[in-house]
Amino acid sequence: MAVIAIVAATLAAAVAGCGGGSQRPATTHAAPAPPKCTLSAKQRRVIEEAKRMVVQMHHLEAPLKTVHKVGPPALEHELNRFLLAIGVLPPDERALLIRKAKSATALCRDCFDALESLEPAVATRTGGKPCKPGF
Repeated sequence: MAVIAIVAATLAAAVAGCGGGSQRPATTHAAPAPPKCTLSAKQRRVIEEAKRMVVQMHHLEAPLKTVHKVGPPALEHELNRFLLAIGVLPPDERALLIRKAKSATALCRDCFDALESLEPAVATRTGGKPCKPGF
């Protein structure tokens, strides 16, 4: 009799915990993709020119072997032209070009700091419009 009571109690406990609830499992939704900005012809030309400027900055930095506080005047001039040119681009395109330029000017501390200060890392996270050009 005691065995039957133990088996009945075990069976009742197992039936009670079967998950017979009516709650649905939570569904996950993928985050919406960031909007693709349509670039004007001028912006596409600026991107191509900025890529050429990055290559030129890399060549101007080549003679440097260690980190310098100030880079060669030609490198700093090219960097200034680059920064003025990319102001018309949306944050995503501007950030990509700035990352490329940072790798091309890593041995010039002033150049690297200038690029670092203008990187639009939080431009769209703080409520900025993702396709709005400018700094």
